[in-house]
Amino acid sequence: MKLHRDILKHSSIYGIGQILGRLASLLLLPLYTRCLTPADYGTVAILDLTAGILAVFIGSGMAAAVTRYHFDTESEDDRNRVWWTGLGYLALASLVLIGPMWLARHWLADVTLGPDVADGATFYTLALATMACGAFGELLDAYLRVQKWSGRYVSLSLLRLLTNIALNVYFLVGLGWGITGLLTGNLIATAANTLVLFVMFCRSRGPCVLDRVVARKLLGFGTPLIATALLSMVFHEADRYFLRAYVDLEQVGIYSLAYKIGQAVNMLCLVPFAAIWTVVVYEIARAPDAKRQFAAVFEQFVAGLLLVMLAASLFAKPLLGLLTTSDYSAAADLVPVICLAYSFFSLNEHFRVPVMLTRKTLSLIPVYLFAAVLNLVFNVLLIPRFHAAGAAWASVLTYAGFSMFGLMRYRKIDVYPYPFRRCGGILAGMILTWIACRHAWDLSLVTGWTVSISSWLAWATLLFGRQGLDFLARHRPGPVSIGEPEGVSPRTSLLAFQQQHPDASGG
Repeated sequence: MKLHRDILKHSSIYGIGQILGRLASLLLLPLYTRCLTPADYGTVAILDLTAGILAVFIGSGMAAAVTRYHFDTESEDDRNRVWWTGLGYLALASLVLIGPMWLARHWLADVTLGPDVADGATFYTLALATMACGAFGELLDAYLRVQKWSGRYVSLSLLRLLTNIALNVYFLVGLGWGITGLLTGNLIATAANTLVLFVMFCRSRGPCVLDRVVARKLLGFGTPLIATALLSMVFHEADRYFLRAYVDLEQVGIYSLAYKIGQAVNMLCLVPFAAIWTVVVYEIARAPDAKRQFAAVFEQFVAGLLLVMLAASLFAKPLLGLLTTSDYSAAADLVPVICLAYSFFSLNEHFRVPVMLTRKTLSLIPVYLFAAVLNLVFNVLLIPRFHAAGAAWASVLTYAGFSMFGLMRYRKIDVYPYPFRRCGGILAGMILTWIACRHAWDLSLVTGWTVSISSWLAWATLLFGRQGLDFLARHRPGPVSIGEPEGVSPRTSLLAFQQQHPDASGG
């Protein structure tokens, strides 16, 4: 149990660090959208995507590989070789890949951004430097996790976040540097964070030792991870390149903003859940009624996630009006579609449980490949005709196909009785609710808020009202008999829910 508490503690702390970053991106929208035009926002999205692709090749799964071999070795001398060899490889890969890209930065800017972006080469210089620092930072972050220095990890993450915010405010608002200011702030914050991590690393490890044999082992483990990382990036972000080919950077920026909001809302739900789920899933697997428990958790997760996504969809229009300028107003119509897409995507966290329990991770690659191909096909079919809306609906179809195809493959390992019929009914009902409420904002602000809040509260009461009343009844002050427990354990609570809902395991 100590191990479980330890895992839960550290994973929860790491989740807090990620949540803070997502919240910051949402809270900084007023700053970014007032200092950057939609075309600027689209330029930044293309720069991030290109740098991200290069980062996958440079990283080569090195953080995961070094972490794995750290625990496969016993002596500190061998661990020194593992970590220093990993850092040495990153230095060499950065020089080999980033050097030519920097020399070809003018051509790269013309191809990805278009010749009308005058400072494209400068933007790529800053983005490539940030990406190189970030690659080293990712490996050094892994070192903190291996050492279980979760407090230091979150402290440094928060310090980096605050530094980045302060620099961006100064460069964007104080100096009016636009995209250059944003990229410069990101570079300084990333470089400073990586430098601090490197100093901590050097002070806690032995002298630098590079080993070719260790390098081959690390590459052998990490290289296959490039495939899944690239495939994941394709079906998450390749639509920006397609959009750029058919529309201007302004439309790319509006779509990127809507996508970022939907992704951030999803992560705010998924990160805390995943931090606990990675522990609980193995505890549930040992229970005699494990399959029924997995089905019950699935239903509650879907209901909670859809409730959050419904809120984001209902209030996207007025909140974007408060947080952004009118130039970004078209993003409000795309946010509900992106939320729908991520609702489908998040189901995979449950569907892949058989893979996690049996460690048959190779079965993940065909699923990611299928999703990447599916996304390319839908982008080709929909973006030329429907532009940003086509990209959003391509994401819906891709993520639905990703989760459903994954479910088909994972059911060959084991089958869980997920309540698809009931969850599908909830999804359909919420879609109809959004359709019915979407025009309420056109009547008046008061009408929009009244109808949207009432509709959301009705769904919240329908889905979780009974459980809330049961919770209050259990925790109501009263006399406690000697020998009787004062509370209900999570396992007892889950069994009670299953007894109240005996059809939770049926579809």
